[in-house]
Amino acid sequence: MSLVEALQELSKARRYVVKGERCLSHQRKIVERLEREGNDPLPAIMFLEHLEDMQDTYVAHRDQIEARVLMIIKPE
Repeated sequence: MSLVEALQELSKARRYVVKGERCLSHQRKIVERLEREGNDPLPAIMFLEHLEDMQDTYVAHRDQIEARVLMIIKPE
């Protein structure tokens, strides 16, 4: 993978992480609202946990690409 390709992938991965954070924030607000209103938050909590797992994957992927970029720029 060339440096240009790796940087393009890194940019894309960073966008996914940012979008994931927005989704997590929104879902947390939904859980809080359901709890505040006395509604069953369990389905929303389960979905939040799913989003958190996905976010972990996005972050790990971003970190892998960052490491790849560093290896291209400064090989050992």
